[in-house]
Amino acid sequence: MKTAFLISCSDHYSHRMHLWDSGLQSLGYRTRYITSDFDHNTKVQFTSSVPGAVQIPVMPYRKNLSVSRILSHRMFAKKVKKYLQQHKPDVVIALLPPNFLAHYLAQYKKKHPGTVLIFDIFDLWPESFPSNKLKSLLSPAFSVWGNLRDRNLSKADFITVECDLFRRKLCLPDAGSATVYLSAEPVPAVSAQLSSVTIELCYLGAINNIIDMDAICALLIDIHRHKPVRLHIIGVGEQADTFVQRARATGAEVEFHGAIYDTEKKQQILRRCHFGLNIMKSSVCVGLTMKSVDYFRFGLPIINNIPGDTAEMVKNRHIGLPIDNTCGQQIANMSPEQFLEMRSHVQALFDATFAEATLLKQIEELLKNIID
Repeated sequence: MKTAFLISCSDHYSHRMHLWDSGLQSLGYRTRYITSDFDHNTKVQFTSSVPGAVQIPVMPYRKNLSVSRILSHRMFAKKVKKYLQQHKPDVVIALLPPNFLAHYLAQYKKKHPGTVLIFDIFDLWPESFPSNKLKSLLSPAFSVWGNLRDRNLSKADFITVECDLFRRKLCLPDAGSATVYLSAEPVPAVSAQLSSVTIELCYLGAINNIIDMDAICALLIDIHRHKPVRLHIIGVGEQADTFVQRARATGAEVEFHGAIYDTEKKQQILRRCHFGLNIMKSSVCVGLTMKSVDYFRFGLPIINNIPGDTAEMVKNRHIGLPIDNTCGQQIANMSPEQFLEMRSHVQALFDATFAEATLLKQIEELLKNIID
């Protein structure tokens, strides 16, 4: 039986790899999942929940922008290359970043040209770093980091990316690449319970240094000029206390729910919301976020400043509003029927574009064309 190895340094099995895994198994491949033993988010060692996963020991690190993190990722990539040399799989699918994987897997491909190598790019690093000031100061180092990826992309047999914006940024050819969007499991539909008096908004996800609190607070003030505002915050992060304080200072009522993993509990909050806040710092290079897809699976329209794919969907599929100085007035003027119609557009987009069954079918077709 032919073998396929799935590689994700930061343990993104549930986000992307499980679909590749299912697609490969449907073609008769025996699969093996390879990840590190260090959790990027919690900064502690962990045990993967994927049956039979191979975990590569790596150097721990405390800060995302640090020499220790660079060395940790380099260690992972080198050890993965050594592991592949020992086991010689027929297919290798690797999530990037870390960009060191592109460098070392390109070396492996050169010595083993019969191995089918697929890079799946779910983030652009260092382009997604949120501080323009630090990007400028560290430009030489960031260029080296980016080149680890860029100069090795042509060594892969195929490249997939999580949004069209990445394809344009990387100048990828149509013949050797494809966009495979993020996916999520559908949730049972429930009827919305929208207030006609108060505009209820939701911020969903990590509360960190890439969300644009200035833009969010300006939006809350703008809407509050026309109607009372209630902001639901679902998530945790190092900026949580600051976010709550600043949001309350705008005059909005704020309900901080913390992290919620139960789908039904999350749905009971989101069914009351008119919009989800999809607002990040403009310096972050991204065209689609997992946050967006999470809003969409619950049928929630978004107020958006993410460029590329998401901005085009907002414009062309009528699934929300772009953030600007007319947002407050537009929202205040919307009728209950218009809010519900926008929700129906969101649900249609999710079913056609982001549902797991849709993405799995796409991946199965890609694999048939690439490796059969």
